[in-house]
Formats: sequence, structure tokens, C-alpha cells
Amino acid sequence: MKNAITKLAITSGFVFWAVFQIFTGNVVEANVTGPPSSRTGAPALGVIAAEPTCTACHGPFQVNSGPGLLRLSGLPPVYTPGQTYAVTVAVNQSGQGRFGFEAMVLEDLGRRAGDLSVTEATRNRLVEGQGAYGGRQYIQHLQPGTAPNPPGQNSWNFSWRAPAQNQGRVTFYIAVNAADGTGGTGNDYIYNTSQSLQPAGAPVTASAASLALTGSLTVESIAALFGANLADGTAAATTTPLPVELAGAKIRVRDQAGVERDAPLFFAAPSQINYMIPRGTGNGVARITALRNGEVIGTATQLIETVAPALFTANATGQDVPAAVLLRRNAAGQDRIEPVAVFNAALGRYEAVPLDLGPASDQLFLVAFGSGFRNRAAGNNINCLIGEVDAEVIFLGAQGSLEGVDQLNVRIPRNLAGRGEVPLLLNINGKRANVVTINIR
Repeated sequence: MKNAITKLAITSGFVFWAVFQIFTGNVVEANVTGPPSSRTGAPALGVIAAEPTCTACHGPFQVNSGPGLLRLSGLPPVYTPGQTYAVTVAVNQSGQGRFGFEAMVLEDLGRRAGDLSVTEATRNRLVEGQGAYGGRQYIQHLQPGTAPNPPGQNSWNFSWRAPAQNQGRVTFYIAVNAADGTGGTGNDYIYNTSQSLQPAGAPVTASAASLALTGSLTVESIAALFGANLADGTAAATTTPLPVELAGAKIRVRDQAGVERDAPLFFAAPSQINYMIPRGTGNGVARITALRNGEVIGTATQLIETVAPALFTANATGQDVPAAVLLRRNAAGQDRIEPVAVFNAALGRYEAVPLDLGPASDQLFLVAFGSGFRNRAAGNNINCLIGEVDAEVIFLGAQGSLEGVDQLNVRIPRNLAGRGEVPLLLNINGKRANVVTINIR
């Protein structure tokens, strides 16, 4: 059966709709005295090595593999030099008794960017990095800041003053510990995330699937660049191989090794270009240059990594119902494709279709489309939770017929019957995709 459903031929109009958007737009509780510094899991930048994560002391689970949700808010896509921003880190996971966090901000060479400030003096503190991470500034919890409020969740507030001068792209790196608070040696869940800000006036880059400003993409993944005066008009690719110019617009990607390549384009408009990170692009910080009729319109930087999973969504927002279909296989081995979303004309948006699990002999598989996970190495840790229930991943890789599109086939657990709307959490090698939701009748 695994081989039979490894890939589905994309022939239905519904599935083409699903990806059409790319053409259109130690003690197992939170350390109460404050954690050791430099545990954010930030990648290697410049000559500075990657930071470890909190899993060195807390466990036993892989980073981002639990059912908790981590959110970073208060940051715009671009920063203004010298301006101060109010930032909030929030986490929720039911049943956990203590929560802790650490955050820092870096520019592309791995050096401190701007100044963090404590706004909750009894709950947070500032510390400096040591050894290889000297010069970095961190903000982290104190003991009063570990107590859940309300149960099963916590949040921390602080401020960040942007650098006085343009330092190019800067990235927030956040780590959170959702601990059981019993003083034991297990049952701690570690989560991390990141968010990048471009300097004022620069175009903004993101995954075209999730639209999340996490700061990383992968080779052959589908990206979106937002700005002004990017193209002469609006145009979409109609041929393969994909063109490298549309409506006078071009994108060039210069990788960390200094090799520059033209990016294949899906769509171009004055305010947005959807493009693919060119094959051969090396990992590291890449420079993205937007040109119109040969003239440079703007540049941005983006971290290229091996895996940066993202899922397309029906409403092209990176949230709610995924761009996906349901594959139902009955006891006779017959397959049927069903929708997971329906358009609500009154609201002008797609909503999740309640999925009937049917008789016990039926097997149901969600076939979802995304980008940024085809290059995962064999043996990479993968886990998928649907409604906090482990779900078996049947296939994860390139879709095969659509440029840049990747595919996830996952079995829907039958014990989800009657749960209604439930989140799907996909974690690949410690990196979590954007959270989407499906509805189980």
C-alpha cells in the first residue's frame, strides 16, 4: 500500500487549484534561575558556530516535535533604524507545569543586532554570551516568569531597539521550554522559531507557501518577494522550463559561495514576484536581487538551509485549511479523492470540510502540498501530529510534476473521530512547518 499511494497523479482540477496560489500570489522544569545563555539553536553564521538547543539538558523529545504552539508577535516585516518595538513570546501546551524562554537578535554575520530591554523586571533578565558566542545579548526568564498564566500557557514581554544604522537583515531566534515542572528528568518539550526583518526600503522575502518570515528557504523551494515597482505589469508563467523573466522582472540569487543564478519565475506583478530558489544554490546566507528591465530595484538576504518546511493553504494565507485533498481507500482497495475545503461565498474564503472517517475498514490519507522539504536527507527525524495524535507519514518529497511543489501523504488516525477542527503539526529534522487545520466529523 505504501508504494501504491507514494504519489498521486495530479489530474483533478481541485488539486491544481490547491497549488494555483503560487502563480497568483538537568532538572526537568524550566530552569528557575534562568537558563544558560546561547541555547537558541541559531544556525552557523559567518565564522560563528551554530548554537545548541535546550535539549542538551531537557528532553527526551526532539525540538519542535511536541503538541505545543510557540508564537512571536510585535515585529514588522521591516525595521526602522533606532526605532523601538514591543515584542511578545507566547507558548501554550496543556498539562505542562513550567515554561521558560530565551531570545536574541543577530545580523547575517552572527553578530548582535540592536538592543534588547527588560520590561518585566521580576520575570526576565538580560545576559551576555560567553566563549564563542561572546558579544551576543540574550533575554531570558527568571523564576517568577516560569509559572503558567493561565494553566498550560505563558508569555513574556520585552522590547527591542533596532540598530542605529542599517545592518541589513536581522533575525530573532527564540527557544522555549515547556516543562512538566515535577523536578524529574523527562517530559520536557523544547520549541524554537525565528523571524527575520529586512531594513526599511528593502524588499521582503518569505516562503510562498507559509508566507512566514522565518528567515530560511531551501534550494528548489518556492519563494515570494514583496516590494514596489518590481515589474511592468502582471504576468504568470505558462511554459516549462519556467522563464527567468516576466513583465520585465528578474530575480538573481547569489549564494554564500559567490555564485549568482537567475531564478525561475512563476508570477510577477509590481508588488510581488513568486520564484524558485535556483537548483545548485548553496547553503548559507544568499543575496536576492530584484531587477526590472535590467535595473536593480532592491536587494534582500535570505538564509538557505537544507530543510525549511512550509505548507500551502487554501486561502493563500499560510494558516487554516491546507491546500490538500483527502484520499479514501475502502476495504476493496478502491481509491476516491475528496475535498478538504469548500468555498464560502458569503465570507469569500475557503473553509474546512468536515471529514467523515466512514466505516472502520476505510483508510484515510491527507495529501497536502507544500515546499521546502524535498531535500531532506534519509533518516531525518520526521513526525506529524494531528490533533495531538501521532499520524503516520507515508510519503514526503517532491510532488514530481509541478516545479518546486512538494507533497506530504499522512494517514489520518481514526481515533480523531468527532474532534472537529484540529491542528496539523509537521516537524522535519527539528523544523516545524506552518500550522494548518482540518476538520474531523
